[in-house]
Amino acid sequence: MRALGLMTCCTVLLAGCSFTTAGGLTECETSADCDSAQVCNEGFCLPQPVGCGDVFGPVSKPNTIPLGAALPLTTSEGKDESEEQALNSIKLVIEEVNQREGINGRNFILYICDTGSDAARAREQAQWLVNEKAVPVVFTSGSAQTIAASSVTIAAGALMMTHTSTSPDIATLPDKAQGAAGLVWRTAPSDTLQGRVIGDLLQGTITVADNATAFANTNKVVLSYVDDPYGQGLSGVVLRRLTQPQVISAKYNRNADVTPAVTAISTQQPDITVMVGFSEDNAKVINQLAAQGTKGRKWFFTDAGKDPGLFTNLGANKSEVNGAYGTAPAQARTGDNVYKQFANRFQAAYGKDPGQFSFTAHAFDAMYLVALGTAYAAGPDASKPQPITGARIAEGLTHMTPGAGVTAPAFDLGYNDFISARDAMRTGTVINVKGASGDLDFNNDTGEAPSEYELWKVENGAFKTVQLIKPSAD
Repeated sequence: MRALGLMTCCTVLLAGCSFTTAGGLTECETSADCDSAQVCNEGFCLPQPVGCGDVFGPVSKPNTIPLGAALPLTTSEGKDESEEQALNSIKLVIEEVNQREGINGRNFILYICDTGSDAARAREQAQWLVNEKAVPVVFTSGSAQTIAASSVTIAAGALMMTHTSTSPDIATLPDKAQGAAGLVWRTAPSDTLQGRVIGDLLQGTITVADNATAFANTNKVVLSYVDDPYGQGLSGVVLRRLTQPQVISAKYNRNADVTPAVTAISTQQPDITVMVGFSEDNAKVINQLAAQGTKGRKWFFTDAGKDPGLFTNLGANKSEVNGAYGTAPAQARTGDNVYKQFANRFQAAYGKDPGQFSFTAHAFDAMYLVALGTAYAAGPDASKPQPITGARIAEGLTHMTPGAGVTAPAFDLGYNDFISARDAMRTGTVINVKGASGDLDFNNDTGEAPSEYELWKVENGAFKTVQLIKPSAD
């Protein structure tokens, strides 16, 4: 350890010792020299928000490009496995890109914060990431948390990229300076589309491939939803779409008392219950009904419910959801080469099938888009790089969807095409990308792309894709 000045005391115990300066700050060489609630920054131990501290990537390399992630890796019931695997998708891309010399020889590193599924904490973490770590990009997840953090990232000029936030509200965030590209982008499509698909399925407008009568005689529906921007937005679209059945709504707060939903289902006796919520709360509802002796009900889940944590939290009641259907933005395209390469790489790296979770492919695409946007921001001359800012990366993102009738070189998101795509982006060429989650034909004004949806079904404690559905026009 180097010699330190301005010491009031110095106690040397082991190689990981620390010193206290006259200013009351502990000096350090690495975060291991600091308390658990601190991080080593510019040689001093400074406070960090709860949930932050993990860093992924070659932190010892000079001149790295820092990125931030504020993700709900845990809930009130423990870890969120879907979020954990989406983060693994981002890490997979960082490794692939860094193995190919990153951007102008600079590698990416990722500062990771666990929001604990709390919107206020997400905002605090985003503030720390953009102010203390000077990241030009923050990855977020969950509509409520993304909205809470957006005012911080927008004000700081950082790009926000989210792979799960589906609330229609995301498209209305004031993320543009005059004449500039927006600073909020998402690879997850808006729930204005998922709501249409759910409504059309329940009303029989869409035929279910494995069971044409799956939703026949649906005369009464309970719409159980988490009372936040995600649940409000998606349940609202479903409610407007369901013109035939009687619909009874029941809202509850996330990770809190689910009695309103339990009461509505037990008293109304619906033909089917649509669960617009997260796996831990969905399990609470089903477990409480089972404890009352109410079993054998029909369930329909949304994207946030496609999480193996549902089965874990249900415990002995997991058979209650066998045969249940659900929807999510499509990713398990087994015949698509871009998805297949991603899925094979993911399986090899983490030993899991990414199709058993929501948004793993969308997270993979999100990081590749950020990498290519960063190449655009850095510019064509490695000896005279341009500033890598959120605004310049956002401008780069607008170069990945050609206008109508415009011919552009096409690239798949993945390691095979990355070097060629990176070189094209560095020179400002407009390209056309296809991701593991689909075509990614962005509306460059709103920063979002449409998507097909997968209708999935629970079979023996796993999620089986039944068919892909293209949303109908509104």
